Amino acid sequence: MKRVFQISGKQYFDEYILVAPGSDYGHAMWSDIGKIGNGRILNNPLAQTNKALAFFHHIHFSFVINRKIQLPFQYIWKKLYSLEREKLDDSKQFCIIFTDVSAARTDRKYLAELGEKKNITLVLVMVNTMARRGSLIEKRKGYFSQIYSFDKNDCEKYGFIYHPTNYSMMGISSTNVPAIDAFYVGVSKGRADLIGAVYKRLRKAGAKTDFFVSGIEKKVKRIEGIYYNEWLSYGEVLNHIQNTNCIVEIMDGNQEGVTLRTMEAVCYNKKLLTNNASLKKTKYYSTGFIQVFSNLEEIDAEFVKRREAVDYKYDGEFSPVHLLEHINREVGNRNGYAAN
Repeated sequence: MKRVFQISGKQYFDEYILVAPGSDYGHAMWSDIGKIGNGRILNNPLAQTNKALAFFHHIHFSFVINRKIQLPFQYIWKKLYSLEREKLDDSKQFCIIFTDVSAARTDRKYLAELGEKKNITLVLVMVNTMARRGSLIEKRKGYFSQIYSFDKNDCEKYGFIYHPTNYSMMGISSTNVPAIDAFYVGVSKGRADLIGAVYKRLRKAGAKTDFFVSGIEKKVKRIEGIYYNEWLSYGEVLNHIQNTNCIVEIMDGNQEGVTLRTMEAVCYNKKLLTNNASLKKTKYYSTGFIQVFSNLEEIDAEFVKRREAVDYKYDGEFSPVHLLEHINREVGNRNGYAAN
């Protein structure tokens, strides 16, 4: 049976519309919104059209190019935007949510026009840090009435509202006897040597491992057994998670708090091996299913290999439904409407 979510408290908005970034990772993050009676998800800023148009749109809004120079005439895409296919009744209040990815692929003038409409509230949710997406968001953030970020440093620096990363559970089940002890997937971002060292320590201890590292730099020495530059769809990532005993997370030094890998471990009841020291402050750390290391010597390979029943007693706290509740309260209170 399809689970239906409800937003608690009085409602300021008649409908919530998410303009998703158009990725399978994004689907995992946001899909709960589509399970709300008054929630809709637009899978991509651009309405589905032929591949040639999609390609040219991607080039026109290229992150690499537009960081250096704002390409002109981006407003020409307006008629092909997903939002233009939606009926936004003037008698209703709409909350339209963009991620930093979907916002950066939407014309600035178009965002400004949306933000000027009295029955539309634009909200931006940062799924990347400003260090990664900042130059594109700086030019757009003024069109949004609220901006949320999972990164506390960005919240302090830019005045964003803190909210943990969102995650919607996918329909996978855990196997009784995982085939693999440890699974890692991620982009190198200068971490290849540390990732390789963790891999070798686990392998030396007899652990069965699947490590996938993309974006590997040419100067980095390859280690036999690690899969380099093999892109996994999120469906494939979930298959690996289902068949592993422990998820491995290696932070790049620029983030803290609950990450995607942490949420996957908690949602699907998998052990977690991580160098994210901030997790020691969470309720999930006390379960004993998370091991935090600061150096290789602290890695307990037996923890990774040992089979035991894992249950974090997850109660749905990562669902984006809670973000909508927060938005509803904040905007309702700001407009003199008691959303509680």
